[in-house]
Amino acid sequence: MEKNRKGLFSYLSLILFSIFLYSCSMPKIVVLKDPLSAEEHNNLGVAYEKKGILDLAEKEYNKAIRKKPDWDIPYFNLGNIYYKKGNLKKALQFYKKAVELNPDNTDALNNMAYVYYLLKDYNKAYYYIKKALSKKLKSEYLQTMKEIEEKIYESD
Repeated sequence: MEKNRKGLFSYLSLILFSIFLYSCSMPKIVVLKDPLSAEEHNNLGVAYEKKGILDLAEKEYNKAIRKKPDWDIPYFNLGNIYYKKGNLKKALQFYKKAVELNPDNTDALNNMAYVYYLLKDYNKAYYYIKKALSKKLKSEYLQTMKEIEEKIYESD
């Protein structure tokens, strides 16, 4: 009986040792999954943007877009990043995408109007600010409208 136990123990030890060796010799691929949601990446981007760390904010907004490509807010936020970086044409591109995804994003409409104003395309600026104001009345939009109208009247 004692001899059988020793044999069984040796057999189990050999099996466990074999499993251990096999597991050590197999290559393992570790795939790290991004634990954050699109909203969390966007919020992280907002935090970086508020601290003036625009490159990291941009990365977080892009991650939010990859996770949820049909959400307008990270596109809008990227537009703001490019506006702050002075790249108006790229800012416009992202504001347009935000409006395409959500035509009721009046902040994106206002920002598009303002960028067109800065690019001296006053007709498009006027068109988009009127569109924003037709959906929502905000003092910022009225200020944008005032500046655009002043430029239009100056050029007449």
